[in-house]
Amino acid sequence: MLRDMFIDTAIKLGIDDQLRNIRATLHPNYRHDRNESQHLRSLLASVLSQDSNCIDIGAYRGRFLAEITRIAPRGRHIAYEPLPYLHKFLINQFPSVDIRFVAVANEKGEKSFTYVKNVPARSGFNERPFAERQQIEKLLVQTVTLDDDLPEEYVPALIKIDVVGAERQVLEGAIGTISKYKPIVMPPITMPFCSHSRIAASHSANPGSIRTKNTMPRLNPPTTFSPHVSRNSSEER
Repeated sequence: MLRDMFIDTAIKLGIDDQLRNIRATLHPNYRHDRNESQHLRSLLASVLSQDSNCIDIGAYRGRFLAEITRIAPRGRHIAYEPLPYLHKFLINQFPSVDIRFVAVANEKGEKSFTYVKNVPARSGFNERPFAERQQIEKLLVQTVTLDDDLPEEYVPALIKIDVVGAERQVLEGAIGTISKYKPIVMPPITMPFCSHSRIAASHSANPGSIRTKNTMPRLNPPTTFSPHVSRNSSEER
């Protein structure tokens, strides 16, 4: 928890990027994360306008929110975070963003949520085994579908999904929104098929291969998802 407090303080003070760069310089294992963050910024800057609307599903500590609010300051952004203390933190950190205290799934209701106290980034609907001992608390969280929860005529330009293995459930509840508005759908870079550098390179080399609507490129969501998570990236998301 001391590490979490340190990260949260760094984000509040606006020195998170500087500290991550120092860490990447001192510890080569973290250079990939730094490079992916740089590619993410380039990608978002190339596809978002200042008034683009973005959705962050699994907002965690708000690193992605910080990027989209910087690049699209006039957009109407919506974020979802079911962990109480993170939800409160995000409300304080991003007063202009609509932070919703629910989990996104394929149906409205309640669902068991595994809160991993010692590594909160591993929290999610499904409890996963790890070599080290985990401090587990079971929570009952409210769930919504994106199709039912978004305001009427809200037009998203980008949907970021990082829900630790439950991406398929999110997409099943967002089929109508994605079909109607054709936003960019960005799965977490911890999935084997996805990295921000690959996405950016693909778009740069052959932008015509990505279907567009109103000049906004769209990444087709895959039909299946792997539960594989890169440990470093998951804990830093």
